Amino acid sequence: AKRVNQHDICSEIVPNDFSSKLFFDPGTYRCLENCGSVALNVVRRGGDPGNTVCVDYRTEDGTANAGSDYRFTEGTIVFKPGETEKEIRIEIIDDDIFEEDEHFLVHLSNVRVISPGGNNHVDALAGLGLPCSATVTVFDDDHAGIFTFEEPQVTISESVGMME
Repeated sequence: AKRVNQHDICSEIVPNDFSSKLFFDPGTYRCLENCGSVALNVVRRGGDPGNTVCVDYRTEDGTANAGSDYRFTEGTIVFKPGETEKEIRIEIIDDDIFEEDEHFLVHLSNVRVISPGGNNHVDALAGLGLPCSATVTVFDDDHAGIFTFEEPQVTISESVGMME
């Protein structure tokens, strides 16, 4: 249900060519577990470049969990007049546990224009573009372990029945 609601929010692209669109570029990211942090690129296109535009962002668990695989992050990006790209940094938590590759999501929401008087308002001057959600895949860098036989060679009698 959350994903359906998020899709509805993302599809609310303002049909006005004079409005600013804010979105991730690209919409998918990949990193190693030991990278420290991953940088996501948020882009502003179209509209009046003299406006100040804000957008909120927030991480959401997928198969990766906040607190054990990555650091939960939320905040607001402010595009000042003339700025067209901003970066969100999310800390990736490195552990020594072997696990499958995992992913989490980052969503944009609540686009607003700040007028010169400092008042926030949502109007036809700005909206979300697509993709407004990014997927981050974290590749595990831990070794799965080494499997060996205790003895390289074993001699048994045929009558033993079952051998472990």
